[in-house]
Amino acid sequence: MPYEPQPSYRLPNLLNRNRNFVLLWAAYGISAFGDHLSELALLVERNALESERSVRIQALLSFGFFLPFVLLGPVAGWWSDRFSRKWTMIAADLLRAVVVISLAFSVPALAAWLEPHGLGDYSVVLPLFVVGALAAFFSPSRQAMVPTLIRDDQFIRANALISALGTIATILSAVAGGFIVERWSRSLNYRLDALTFVASGLLLAMIATRRTRAGIHPKLSGVFKPIADGFRYVRTHRRVLQLIVLGTVFWASAGVVNSVIPALVRDVFGGSISDVGLYRGLVGVGLALGAAFLSIVGAALPLQLGILLGLAGGGFWILALDAAYALQLGRVFSGICLVMIGAHGAGVLVLVLTTIQRFVPDSRRGRVFGVADMVTMGALVLVTGALGLPNIPNLDAYVPWLLAATGLGWLATLRGAWRIYRRGDKLSAAARLALEIARFYARFWCRVRRIGPCTLPREGPVILAANHTSGIDPVVLLATSPRRLISFIVAQEYYHTPVAGYIMRLGESIPIDRANPGRKFLSSALRLLKQGGCLGIFPQGQFVVPGEEQPAAKSGLGLLALRSGATVVPCHISGTKYCDNPFASLLVRHNVRIKYGRPIDLTPFRNKRRDRQAQQELSELVMKKIGELAPQQGER
Repeated sequence: MPYEPQPSYRLPNLLNRNRNFVLLWAAYGISAFGDHLSELALLVERNALESERSVRIQALLSFGFFLPFVLLGPVAGWWSDRFSRKWTMIAADLLRAVVVISLAFSVPALAAWLEPHGLGDYSVVLPLFVVGALAAFFSPSRQAMVPTLIRDDQFIRANALISALGTIATILSAVAGGFIVERWSRSLNYRLDALTFVASGLLLAMIATRRTRAGIHPKLSGVFKPIADGFRYVRTHRRVLQLIVLGTVFWASAGVVNSVIPALVRDVFGGSISDVGLYRGLVGVGLALGAAFLSIVGAALPLQLGILLGLAGGGFWILALDAAYALQLGRVFSGICLVMIGAHGAGVLVLVLTTIQRFVPDSRRGRVFGVADMVTMGALVLVTGALGLPNIPNLDAYVPWLLAATGLGWLATLRGAWRIYRRGDKLSAAARLALEIARFYARFWCRVRRIGPCTLPREGPVILAANHTSGIDPVVLLATSPRRLISFIVAQEYYHTPVAGYIMRLGESIPIDRANPGRKFLSSALRLLKQGGCLGIFPQGQFVVPGEEQPAAKSGLGLLALRSGATVVPCHISGTKYCDNPFASLLVRHNVRIKYGRPIDLTPFRNKRRDRQAQQELSELVMKKIGELAPQQGER
């Protein structure tokens, strides 16, 4: 199971209290705004929408820009771990400004030289290769620097904020770029793009590195050995390698979707060059929405669940876009597809980036991101190179097939990820999925916090005893118990309800007739414990109404503990809001606090398995231990 830190729901606002992060965030947003200004000007340079070469030219633009990430990624990662990340980014920005401003004359000159040989479309590749080379050095430095500016529990929120701003800037850039190049001139696009890089560099220069929390960096001797160490780290850390594979799927599909948008604009939307920016902006809207969603729920969202939902949704909406193109389903539906593709893609991208940042130590982070850039951008380069380098006649006619292959690739990745996550899992697929959703609900909606460690043993029969405060109690206990599935004793009337009953049966809960428990309940509970299960019990047998006298513990807990010899662990729940109807409590927001106690010493009761008085005494002892875990005055 992937490591997930205890989520915090009292995070400070990063944009108010972290000057260094705000500077990096704003610098990235400003430079992202400039990116598509030049790209749309280059599309016009090659008359992309006035021919059947729109997919090819767009693919060549992506190929030229991202090829340096493949060729230079590991070196750029080594550079990031060896030299100042801040000044690397500043130098990359200023040099990019110089290159971009030169596009106004370099691209026409290259085109004039290559056109007689039938290679005019390649004139956009070399200038963008230079810009991409500088971006390849900027990327690992930025990604490795982010964790040094924030707390560990802010990773998802920080990356989501960066992604959201970047995509919003991209939307504005695409729309503005198309408008400017259509109304004025291409050279204005290039000049504005250069200014954004200068502004980004100035903001980065204001970052106070003395306030960062970068780890100790051992001095790297040589070049090839540290680079090889970065490859070795990725190869030997299976989890990091799996995350890079997921990033590869994302960027390969991004290459396809981005390349076919000009054809979509022409064939489905009947638009012009300015509309290319608009409809590419719809993907950006989705990316921003996905990132915004993660910034809200990211600390509560289990990594596995987030990635699975992103892959499932992304695959579905890419196939839906394919159907919209092939069947001419219209602008509205196609636009919805583009937005949803971006939203689910953001989920995968942000979670992959965040998890790598969390796993990899700062001293190796740059090199790992350099390798990741090489592999992930390599997929994009292969895709765009296959679409753009050979002069495939009437390539735009193959758009439906390209989208179908991309959507099916996402679904195949979903199946592979599910199999990896399920490896060695003793739960059924439905039970595992229900458990992950329950944990997300408890962490986000119920704002559950665990005080201290979970003391449930990893193996063997266990009875978890807790006070009963609300209908959400079983859910919050499941959310704070990462190593054990807890099977609860539940009232028979709830066990047979359609939805709740199905979930209870997935969790192997045991129904009880509270008016007449009977031997069937006892034998089922003892059988579960004999098989090494974990049984959750509320000794009071009912909700404790605030302000009313506490009901006495029932002897059933003591009977089960003494008959089974199971370990008994007390647990205290507080912070729930009382509702008479247990299902109504699921709709109310809570602020739950959970604290597990040490296992109770049952030595004094070992020879009293059938002594009813001993059973009652043990139940009362457990309730006493539960009460001792309650928050003290002034404690949260």
